[in-house]
Amino acid sequence: MPKITKEEAAARRTEIIDACEALYQSESYRDITMTQVGQKVSFGRANVYNYFQNKDEILLALLQREYELWVEDLSALGEVAASLDGVGLADELAKSVQARTQMLKILAMNLYDIEQNSRLESLIEFKLVYKHAVEALKAVVRAGKPAWDECRIDRFVYGFMPFMHGAYPYAFHSDKQCAAMEAAGVDQPDLSIYSLVRDLAEKLLQDDGGHETINE
Repeated sequence: MPKITKEEAAARRTEIIDACEALYQSESYRDITMTQVGQKVSFGRANVYNYFQNKDEILLALLQREYELWVEDLSALGEVAASLDGVGLADELAKSVQARTQMLKILAMNLYDIEQNSRLESLIEFKLVYKHAVEALKAVVRAGKPAWDECRIDRFVYGFMPFMHGAYPYAFHSDKQCAAMEAAGVDQPDLSIYSLVRDLAEKLLQDDGGHETINE
């Protein structure tokens, strides 16, 4: 294979991720194939394997990109968090998460399989970005709640982060799911990612200095 520049290699990698993202908009995780991804890129299909071993690694890279974008938003929010009250901070956090619907979909649907089927080096690269997201979220809370100690900040973060893994299915339903809930008599309120995240964040940001930590 002719040598290409680092810039060209990075552009190809981005093109592969974009192709997989486009497929993920209309195909289920299990139906996406490397052949489909290869058909959407502008270079030889076989070259896709020079960048990713399988579709799981491509989706992991997509999730990593989503986290990187969220870190950018959190970093910007951290610069103004000190000027916001709890309601305003919850509102901005909700907006930042609402913009990352693709991230929430992967977290809710396929994260375990994707991580299990990816090479260790790919997973480590992703976990480093995840670490940056946790640190950026802590920095936001630290700026918005300067009286909180690190244990209280951790309580917020580890109430907020796991919640994001389950938010997507409450805001988005397939026609089949809607039909099943109607037949089962399930009353499903009209929820959005924004309202779900805002309400949780507002609750978690309430001061409760008398609460004891439970990690002893």
